[in-house]
Amino acid sequence: MHDCEATRDEMADLLLGEASGERRAALLGEVWACASCGAEYASLAETLGACEAAFAAAEPAGNFWSGYGERLRQRMATEFGSETFRGAAVYGLPAGGDYRPTILDDAGLAVRLWSELRAVSRDYELTWPEFRLDPLGFTARVVAGYGRLLRRAALRDYAAQSALAPVCLALVAAAVWAFTANRCQVLTLFSYRCEQTFAANPYEDLRLVGIVGREIPREQEPPKRPGAAGTGEGRGGGSRPEFSRPSGGGGGGRREQLEASGGKLPTPQLADPILTANPKPPAVKNPSLPTPVGIDLDPLLAKVDPRDIPHGIPNSTADAPSSGPGLGGGMGTGSRGGVGSGDGDGYGPGRDGNTGTGDRAPGGGGPGGSLGDGLEVDYERPHRVSEVSRRAVITYRPEPNFTEEARRKNVTGTVRLRAVLTASGQVTNISVLKGLPDGLTERAIEAARRIRFTPAQKNGRAVSQWIVVEYNFNIY
Repeated sequence: MHDCEATRDEMADLLLGEASGERRAALLGEVWACASCGAEYASLAETLGACEAAFAAAEPAGNFWSGYGERLRQRMATEFGSETFRGAAVYGLPAGGDYRPTILDDAGLAVRLWSELRAVSRDYELTWPEFRLDPLGFTARVVAGYGRLLRRAALRDYAAQSALAPVCLALVAAAVWAFTANRCQVLTLFSYRCEQTFAANPYEDLRLVGIVGREIPREQEPPKRPGAAGTGEGRGGGSRPEFSRPSGGGGGGRREQLEASGGKLPTPQLADPILTANPKPPAVKNPSLPTPVGIDLDPLLAKVDPRDIPHGIPNSTADAPSSGPGLGGGMGTGSRGGVGSGDGDGYGPGRDGNTGTGDRAPGGGGPGGSLGDGLEVDYERPHRVSEVSRRAVITYRPEPNFTEEARRKNVTGTVRLRAVLTASGQVTNISVLKGLPDGLTERAIEAARRIRFTPAQKNGRAVSQWIVVEYNFNIY
């Protein structure tokens, strides 16, 4: 049986005259027994003949150099000898004599790749009819043809560079992305400052649908005249005749876990107290020598509270009787028997008594106080939750109903509203922070208007308070 691969391997010896006698005759018989091998042999023989003719035409005259032509012929015969075909695999061609003269053009990489793929498909008969006739044989030819193409590509001089280039590009892209994502951390390592900008909007889920009611008022403007520290009312600073700002403070507690409870301040006096504030009943009932509970605070800076309630921190919202986690007696988070967060027998964040901030110093100019931080209180404006002494308590909160259109379209979600719970018990200034279509937002506004509540308080007075209320619309 004729073997084309074996015949092509021996064809080089036949072409270069290295086979003679019976071996040459046998090889010629094998070559001409196959049309493909015979055509290839004829093409190669014609090519070698053309080379011989070219060499003969280029040979110099005999008188040019004695013996030059013979040596040139031998050298060219050596260059175009059997190693040209047998060692073709070194130059990217498979062993076995599959050699075809190639003329390279300037076609692009994609065009050349497509040409090679088409050539493999043509040589190995990779067509749809062949696949339908013999799927297994078609698959074997695909593996053989394209595997041979890959082996040829791997043997080329630039194969490693071509495979490495995409990896390098991927590494460069990853490095650029990592630097961009961690730019500030990298610059910090080299002592450079970095200012980050955030493109994402943390409130992108909020959508203003419309405003209902009068316009939301602006935040409180700074008052035209400041007030002194304390809990009373007025612009003065204390008992001294000439105006001066008071300072100081105090705080305490009895190492209790609960927050210090709300109440009224003890009796103010500019002296160290004998008994400190305690919201719990005294251990000794009807003492022989009654002593009032006091606090080191200028009486002109304290608001008189006639209510019969326990002592405590005026702006605390805690109800359970507790002196707070501080120490030294008194109430709050500070120390030394006062009320508040300071260090002393006074009231507030200061030290050593009286009220205000910083070290203790008496003030003057008459009664004063208001906020206790140097600003007068505007009781008329709506307050934020953090500004009130006692939050508004909602006692009745009706739920809105679905509209028929929303139920038919299966609309679900949340409506978020902002409103004011006024000191007079009404719900006003309703604005939509996040709405829903098909009438659900209007239903939520109607339900919000029917809310019932107990107004918030600040320094014992009813005030208006901002709230945010949400209504969930779900179909079960």
